[in-house]
Amino acid sequence: MDTVTDPDAAARLARRYPAPPRRRWWIPLAIALGAAAVAWLVWAGGHGAFGVVTARVDAFTVRSDTLIDVTVTIDRPDVAQGAQCQVFAQAVSHERVGEVTATVASGGERLTQVVVPVRTYLRATSASVEACRTTG
Repeated sequence: MDTVTDPDAAARLARRYPAPPRRRWWIPLAIALGAAAVAWLVWAGGHGAFGVVTARVDAFTVRSDTLIDVTVTIDRPDVAQGAQCQVFAQAVSHERVGEVTATVASGGERLTQVVVPVRTYLRATSASVEACRTTG
């Protein structure tokens, strides 16, 4: 009973209920682009997460209104490469009053402690580290 035997009825039903369009070319394209995006995300996350140089301020001593000594510990996963970190001092108003680049040569220990003198134009009340990177 499911088949229509009358040709006029079959034509009328075909006009009323046309076949769905077959424009499905975008589905494989979307799957391929999604797989490429996931692969890039995994690569970028792994590339940026491993081998990153980090640093922290362990202590600082205000020597005068124009000088602060900052003790920085730099963590280098690859000791065959050197590292540079930007160390800056802030005044009580939170403005930067001095900054210098702390440099660690290649070789030595993974955790390296460095005392960095920072010259300031106002009395510094705190110190921080930012933007560490490896060098040659």
